[in-house]
Amino acid sequence: MASKKRTMTPAVRHLRYDVQNSGVAGTETSHYIDIAKDLSALNRRLYRQGRSYHIRKVTVVSRDTIAGIGGAEGLTGLGSVNLAQQNAGRISFSTAPNSWVARGAWKRGFKTWNLMNKEATRNLTNDISGKWSDFKIYLSSTHFAGTKLVPIDNGGGAPVGGTWTYSNYISPDGTTSSDDFRIHLLGATTGTPGAIISAGLIQSFGDTRATVNLDEPNVPGAAKDDPLLNVFDYGTTVDEVIDQLIADNDNPPYDDDQYPGGATNMIKPLVMVDGTIADGSVTLGGFEALCGLIEVESNSPIANDVFSVLVELAPGNYRGIKAEAI
Repeated sequence: MASKKRTMTPAVRHLRYDVQNSGVAGTETSHYIDIAKDLSALNRRLYRQGRSYHIRKVTVVSRDTIAGIGGAEGLTGLGSVNLAQQNAGRISFSTAPNSWVARGAWKRGFKTWNLMNKEATRNLTNDISGKWSDFKIYLSSTHFAGTKLVPIDNGGGAPVGGTWTYSNYISPDGTTSSDDFRIHLLGATTGTPGAIISAGLIQSFGDTRATVNLDEPNVPGAAKDDPLLNVFDYGTTVDEVIDQLIADNDNPPYDDDQYPGGATNMIKPLVMVDGTIADGSVTLGGFEALCGLIEVESNSPIANDVFSVLVELAPGNYRGIKAEAI
């Protein structure tokens, strides 16, 4: 009997955004995209953040750049035109590092959030959590107050309605009542015990994890003088080799306790793709976005220039999208 062919779940995979540049020409601005949030709104079903979303490509078009100007004849009818406008600046797309550290930090954060909810509801007779409950976090401590982009159609219309509530932790630490604080992946924890503002998952992961010892292996300083070792030392060669072995490569090729993405070590997202918007447009390659969270940084030599950004998601088996669970 022939097996039935599995069809791909239909899904909106193209997300268009308008990125508003600064009113001061050449000034870089920062913007944030939450892929899971936007896919959920356009496809009318929950897309969970706890996945690595595959971006197939990104297309960027400048609204105000004058493209294709060639010589004086190209200026006919345009009046006085600044030829620098042919280069509409730069744009980059950055995400959390797709590393075991970032994934481990997210998993620990998710586990803690689940345990918190289970402990509070263990004496209930059934589950009272919302149908669309999910562990939703910010990319960084600046994401919360930053410019959040929304997907639009070709008339500039954005999705209406819907709720996307980011997760909080609630702790009794340092207070007689409770300390309610939000969660981000990259950067330092902000606030103080009893008055935490936002918990940094990678910072917390590093602060609570045993790490390597320095000087590994820890060789006694008298090793090169051992009489048995020197039985075959007809000159000084053995001593010099031993000195080199003791001195070299006994420290790790990374900081022993400062994790990338923590409080003091590469606290910003990593650039996945970037480009110069020559002649008004650029097409950028694909990348993975951990948790579907992206920071877009842009600048234009034209004040208030708007970049139209089209993000195409790769098709896959997660509700029509390629996005593996973390």
